Amino acid sequence: MIIQVSTEVLKKFGISANDYLYLYLIDKKEYDILKELNLDVDLESLQTKNLLKIGEDVKSHIIRGELFTFQATPFDQMWGELLSYFPLKVSVSNGKGVRVLRAKDPTALANRQAKKKYQSYINGDVGKHKEVIKCLKTELSIRSKGDTMGYMQMLSTWVNQHTWEKYESLDGEQDSQNSRITRQL
Repeated sequence: MIIQVSTEVLKKFGISANDYLYLYLIDKKEYDILKELNLDVDLESLQTKNLLKIGEDVKSHIIRGELFTFQATPFDQMWGELLSYFPLKVSVSNGKGVRVLRAKDPTALANRQAKKKYQSYINGDVGKHKEVIKCLKTELSIRSKGDTMGYMQMLSTWVNQHTWEKYESLDGEQDSQNSRITRQL
């Protein structure tokens, strides 16, 4: 296995190459390779720097922070941006409950199908992604003004049905009250 180490990352986070390698192998779940190496790692220091949450054993350690965000693919960055705008949960219309719209972790199994669908739609096109984000912001603006956030679709449904396309021709400033056209008899 070849692992490239950025000296800028080592300086930025104040860690050693051993610390980086340890975190990288845990992130990739390469526990067998980790056992073979004799790495001198200060786990308490990594936890203090909020890069690692120490578990009972190596397999239960959790990587924290932004250490590996520089390695994210452009699509991963776009997916992260989409999730940063898409609500995690909404209040139910009666105000007595909450409805969850997506998993908090971008890599969670619950988000995986929506991520694949979104990736196939975007297909590396940043312009398409920016248009989707613009439409999402418009939808959120309209829903918050009209007090209809409780009717927001779950992420998987929103992506599968290309719901953003409904908001392409609208802008966030449109008054939700005036969007309905009615005739008097």
